[in-house]
Amino acid sequence: MRKALPLALVAVAAAGAFAPAVAAPAKAKPKPITATYSVTGIPAPFPLVGGTPVETETSCMDPMLEGVSTTTRAIKPTGPGTLTVDVTGFAGDWDITLLDAKGAVVAEGAGTTTGDPSSVGTANVEKLTAKIKKAQELRIAVCNYAGGPNANVSFTYTYK
Repeated sequence: MRKALPLALVAVAAAGAFAPAVAAPAKAKPKPITATYSVTGIPAPFPLVGGTPVETETSCMDPMLEGVSTTTRAIKPTGPGTLTVDVTGFAGDWDITLLDAKGAVVAEGAGTTTGDPSSVGTANVEKLTAKIKKAQELRIAVCNYAGGPNANVSFTYTYK
């Protein structure tokens, strides 16, 4: 009996030490980051002078056009995932450029696709999908390259 009681206490203590590790729930994925908003801007159909090939193709990177032709939103995902951005409800040509915190291009939109030709042109769509490998600040720049003054933006960042 003297030996059985200490052995039983050791067994109970060992079981208690393992219980938290076994009972711990799996870490849940963070909720997606989503937003929908309207943007306005005047057309700015010019490339940046003297920039890299990517910079000369888009005016979304010119900081002087922020609030004039470009609207930028920053997001801070905490892990890898996929970002999808849709710009809709516009006429003409709107663009999307995804930048990192230092201003380097991460991805660009696929190019405007025209909706129903019998419509007044507001059925156009611009899309961007980018796989992000790590937690980092991202800036979503939407700009009016050569379009009507209004558009709608929606984005979702879904964690892996």
